[in-house]
Amino acid sequence: MLSKKRFICHKCNYKFTEPVTIQGESKSISNKVEQKILIDLRNYNLSLKYIAEENNVSDNTIRNILKESMANYPEHVINLPRVISFDEFKADTKKGKYAFVLNDPIHKKVLDILPNRKKEYLIQYFTYCNNRYSVEYVISDMYEPYLLVTQIMFPKAKYVVDPFHYTRYIMDALDNVRIRLQENYGYNSYEYKMLKNKKNISLLRQYSNDIDWFTYTKRYKNKHMVEILKYDLREKILSISEEYKIAYQLKELFLDITHHATYEEVKEQLLNWISLVREQDIPEMVEAASTIENWLEYICNSFIDKRFSNGYTEGMNNKIKVIKRVGFGYKDFDFFRIRLLYILNDKNNKKSKK
Repeated sequence: MLSKKRFICHKCNYKFTEPVTIQGESKSISNKVEQKILIDLRNYNLSLKYIAEENNVSDNTIRNILKESMANYPEHVINLPRVISFDEFKADTKKGKYAFVLNDPIHKKVLDILPNRKKEYLIQYFTYCNNRYSVEYVISDMYEPYLLVTQIMFPKAKYVVDPFHYTRYIMDALDNVRIRLQENYGYNSYEYKMLKNKKNISLLRQYSNDIDWFTYTKRYKNKHMVEILKYDLREKILSISEEYKIAYQLKELFLDITHHATYEEVKEQLLNWISLVREQDIPEMVEAASTIENWLEYICNSFIDKRFSNGYTEGMNNKIKVIKRVGFGYKDFDFFRIRLLYILNDKNNKKSKK
C-alpha cells in the first residue's frame, strides 16, 4: 500500500504532501504499467483486448493511453519529401471502401493514412501541403485518379508506375492464357491436370533467374511420387500448346527488358515488345500490351532510379492486414489510423514473442 508523507513549514505553517512519481496526476494506473501498455501497442500481432487482459485494465484505458500518446500527431502532412508514394487498402470507413496510404518510400516512413482514396478528397487534402512544388516523383500503380491528382497537385513531379504492378499485368495475362486453354481439355485429361496444378503454374510465373532449372522436384505420376527436373517439367507444360509456349516466351522477354534495360533505352525496347505481341495475336497478351502502351511514359520513369518502387508500401500493407485481422476489424477509423501510425512509424518495433 502506498502512503504519502505530509509536511508542514514551521515558518509559515504551509502544509503539503510529498510528491509521488509512481503514477501521473488524475491517473488510476502506475507509470510503469502505462509504459508497458505503450510497448505492447507497438506489437502489431497483439489485439487491444489481449493487451487489456495482460495488463489488467479495460479496453477503454488502452484506447485513452494511445490517444494521449498520439495527441500531437498532425491531421495533415504539411511538408512532403521529394519522393512520395500512393497506395490503398480495404477498410471500413464512413467515406469509402478503401483507405489511402501516403508514404515516403526512400526513408521508409508512413506519412499519413486517410479514409478515402477518391480524387476530390485527395486534392482537398493536399491543399494543406506547403511544398507541393518541391515533390519530384510520385510512385503508385496504374490507377488513373492517382495520376490526375499528381498532375493537378504536384505539377513538377513525374509519375512513376511501380514495377510490381506492371509486371503483374504480364504475369496475369500469361495465367489467363493458361485458364483459357485449360478449359479446352476434359477434366480428367493429362493436359488439364498439368495446366491446373498450382506447383506447375509457379514455375511459369516466377522469374527465370530465380529458379534453378536443373534441380529435381517431386510430382505424382501414375499414383507414385517421382522426381523430375524442373526444366523438363516446364518443357512438358509448354509442349501442351504452341500458343502457350509463345505467350510464355513473350513474358520472359518482357522480364528481360525490365531487369536489364536502362532509362535511355527502355522505351524503344518496350515499343518493340508491344509490336511483337501484336504480331503473335494472343488476345490476353495483346490486352496486357495495350495497357503497357497506355502507361508507357510512367512505366519508363521507374527506370530513372532503381529505388523507385512500392516495395516498402506493399510491406506496410501486409502489416496493416495483420493488424486488422488480429483486431477483427476496427469500427472507429480515426482510432485505427493512430494505431497504424503508432506501429508503422516505430523504427525500433520488433516482433515480440508471446
